[in-house]
Amino acid sequence: MIMPITLEEIRRFLGRSLQDPYGRTFGKVVGISANLKDEITGVGIEVGNGEFVQCPGDRVKISADTLVLAPTWKVEAEEFRKEFDVVTRRLRALDELFSVGDIQKDVYEDMRKQHEDAINELKSKRKSILDTLSQRSSTLNTQLRQLQTHLAGNKMFHASGEFDDQSYKAVSDAIDTGLVRAMAERKEVDSIFGYLSKLDSSSSTVPASAIQTPIAAPSPTPSAPNQPKDQVMVLHVRET
Repeated sequence: MIMPITLEEIRRFLGRSLQDPYGRTFGKVVGISANLKDEITGVGIEVGNGEFVQCPGDRVKISADTLVLAPTWKVEAEEFRKEFDVVTRRLRALDELFSVGDIQKDVYEDMRKQHEDAINELKSKRKSILDTLSQRSSTLNTQLRQLQTHLAGNKMFHASGEFDDQSYKAVSDAIDTGLVRAMAERKEVDSIFGYLSKLDSSSSTVPASAIQTPIAAPSPTPSAPNQPKDQVMVLHVRET
């Protein structure tokens, strides 16, 4: 279980910048909300141009001396993975216990239905996450294309003598950093998208119809006594 960040831990970041997991500056921390246990429930962030957003406390973590804000899609995907893993493991355990007669049928059916309902809710959640990941991947592809276009244009202007070396190096370094960070996020987005796309909750558990009610093994039927076989008399004839 991940322990929530406390006010004591995070207050030193007030007024400082926070980053996303890929090293991009997201904004500046301008406010912190905490409950009576001093656990962080929200973070107020100035994202630029005078705009402010409020992010849930479970999206931030401290990494070394940096406050990191995880994207919404990443938090949702991780929560889904944990929930799916738990429900599928419990269903397999239920099926195994019932198959060997350790759980009564009516109790088994009630418990299995509860977990199947949870599976159906997770199916809807998975579809929503896949849609979000698809949109994010499309946005990142557009950003990468734009950065690559700018990089090519800068190379052209530098080669033609219209950009001096110092200016060209400064903008090239910025674009290279942007490309690395955008590609890192896209790689993770595509990886999670592939995992969720291949994940079929219905195939990860045994359907209830395939679980047979435990039946006591039949007692072995005693074999019929061996019938006496016809005896054959062999006569030996000796010539004199």
